[in-house]
Amino acid sequence: MCDQLSKFLVNTTKAGAGALAVTIDGPSKVQLSCYETPDGYEFMYTPTQPGEYHVNVRYAGNTHIPGSPFKVQIEGLGKLSGWAEQSDVIVESVTKMSTTQKYAAAKKLHNSDATKITATGTGLQRATANKEATFTVDTTRAGYNVLMVGILGGNIPCEEVLVKHIGQKQYSVNYVVHERGDYQLIIKWGDQHIPGSPFLINVQ
Repeated sequence: MCDQLSKFLVNTTKAGAGALAVTIDGPSKVQLSCYETPDGYEFMYTPTQPGEYHVNVRYAGNTHIPGSPFKVQIEGLGKLSGWAEQSDVIVESVTKMSTTQKYAAAKKLHNSDATKITATGTGLQRATANKEATFTVDTTRAGYNVLMVGILGGNIPCEEVLVKHIGQKQYSVNYVVHERGDYQLIIKWGDQHIPGSPFLINVQ
C-alpha cells in the first residue's frame, strides 16, 4: 500500500561473503534502508505512488538471486505514472551461519569429551614464585570445544595465563604467580573439568 512500510528479508546464510545490491524501480523514489539480522539482511521501503515496482536483488556482482527482479504491485490513492525513479543500496555482506547450523555447531561442542584430555608437565604440581611454570594439554581425542585455564589462590591474582595452540590440537600453557603458597589450577574443556582438575599446586 502507498505510504505504508514494506519489508523483505534476504537470507544469505548459504551464500558466503559478497556484495549484496538491492535496487527498487517504480513510479516513486523510495527511502530504502537496510538492517543486519542473524540470518541476513532486512530491507524496508515506503512507496508513495501506486503502480508496479521492480525489486532487483543481486549478489556477488551483477548476478540476480532466484526470483529477481521481483514484481510488486502497490495499491492506494494517487496518480499512476510510468517508470521514473530508482532507489538502491549496496551492502558488503559477511558470511552468515543459519540457526540450524548454529544448533549443529553447539551440539557438536556439547558432544565433546573432556575425560579424553591429558595434561602433563611440572607446572601441574609445583611452581616457583615470580618464575614461569609450564605444562601441556593434549585434546586430540576430545572433540571440539574451548580450552579454559585459570588459577585460584594467593593475595595477588595471577596476572597472566598464556594458552598457546602448538599444532595438532596440542596446547602449551605458561603462567607466573608472585606469592608462595597453595593454589588451585583449573582446566576445563568447555564446561567440564579435565581429569585431575582442579590441580593443587604448591608454589615455593
